[in-house]
Amino acid sequence: MNQKITTYLIIGLFIGVVSGFFISGPMMYNKQIATLSNRISELEGQESIALSGVLSIAGSTTILKISQECANNFMQVHSKVQISVSGGGSGHGVKAAGSGEVNIGEASRNIKASEWLSYPDLVAFVIGKDSVAVVVNPGNPLVGSLDLTLEEISQIFSGEVSNWSEFGGDDHEIEVYTREEGSGTRDVFEMYALKPFDAEFAGTASVKPSNGEMRASVAGNRYGVAYISLGYVDSTVIAAKVEGVEATVEKVKSGDYPITRVLWMFTKGFPSTLEKAFIEYVLSDEGQVIVEDLGFISIK
Repeated sequence: MNQKITTYLIIGLFIGVVSGFFISGPMMYNKQIATLSNRISELEGQESIALSGVLSIAGSTTILKISQECANNFMQVHSKVQISVSGGGSGHGVKAAGSGEVNIGEASRNIKASEWLSYPDLVAFVIGKDSVAVVVNPGNPLVGSLDLTLEEISQIFSGEVSNWSEFGGDDHEIEVYTREEGSGTRDVFEMYALKPFDAEFAGTASVKPSNGEMRASVAGNRYGVAYISLGYVDSTVIAAKVEGVEATVEKVKSGDYPITRVLWMFTKGFPSTLEKAFIEYVLSDEGQVIVEDLGFISIK
């Protein structure tokens, strides 16, 4: 058992270090994901052990609802375990875990090289995949026909194009929403839709602290536009096509949708028994069903 655990942790460390230092653009994780899946399969079926203690989790608001649902289920099975889950953004998750403020940090972007240098003992685990969708209000006259190139998206969010009439819509200002600095969703969106065109967010963009608030802002504004995790898209907003491709789980899995990312959990050093047990639950068949049920993409 101890040998299996050690092997599993080394795999997690390898994936985190390689990805954090050497991958900066669109990434290929198939080999790592297959390796992790094989190790999880080996660990499945082991008898439950009595667990107790307190576990704190913080970071990406994208992953927040995954960890909340998994924590609720985990505590039902392990009644002597208390788990607190909070957001704060990917940057906060890295810092909080790296400094020992929380047990498990979460990020919806790669850990940056500078963060690895500050917290070199982080051990990272891939727990799912996701994408970022550009969403508009269901009442926007362009719903159903809005198909944006990445360059057009950069023009909208940088303020270069500021009126819906330029896309054939109403003569009305495009009201842009964005995330705060340190948000993993913001970092990924910038990487795909702004940096390739040397663009920056417009100074007039309204800043929101979470995917949920971004979605709510667009849901209440006929002329609003925002970018949110694919797992947060629901009936209150409509995802625009990007480069002719719909923002769906199937299109992300096939590689057709042009914006993809990986979801991470990480610990300071090798995880403790309780930390390891929770991460194993998220990576188990049951945990990965939760990932999929919430609109994200399983690594299984």
